Amino acid sequence: MSPSTASPSTAAPALPTITAAPPTATPTAPSRFADALPPSATATGTFTDSAKGDISLTIGPTSVVKGDIAYLAAFLKPEDMAGKTPYYVRVTYTHTGGNGIYEPYFNLRLRALVSDTAQARKVDLLSAFPKCESDVPHGGKDFVKGQSNHECAIYLAPADKPLQYVVWLDKDNKPLAWKAS
Repeated sequence: MSPSTASPSTAAPALPTITAAPPTATPTAPSRFADALPPSATATGTFTDSAKGDISLTIGPTSVVKGDIAYLAAFLKPEDMAGKTPYYVRVTYTHTGGNGIYEPYFNLRLRALVSDTAQARKVDLLSAFPKCESDVPHGGKDFVKGQSNHECAIYLAPADKPLQYVVWLDKDNKPLAWKAS
């Protein structure tokens, strides 16, 4: 008996040839803050006071500490806390040049970011909070050359997105950036 040859109609279909393509790397956009300073480094910035002119400051985050949302329960509504993690961002500002200012709002230029473009929400408490105290004057006392003040700002970030950057907006909104950790 001779071996039989299957007819084309009953033969198993040929397997397709699979050629493995090299993985395509999706180019990622360079970070807006690729040159962010390391934590605890200082930078010089300029704050413009409408009455006193340009004030030079040395700015430096001294720590970024992840907190526990439960500690803020007395201050926030439950819906504002859901899925959030607080971060305590401590910064030192030193007045290095220019006139003294009576109501220094330079600390309002501070931001905390969870990505290049997404900010964490800043929480301003109207009462003392021992885990995050500040001595940045809000009027009533001059802030003069050589003086330093310390701020502790509370930011709420999504629980699954830790802080990436601390940013202070210089004159003309130019960002000075630090890595958060």
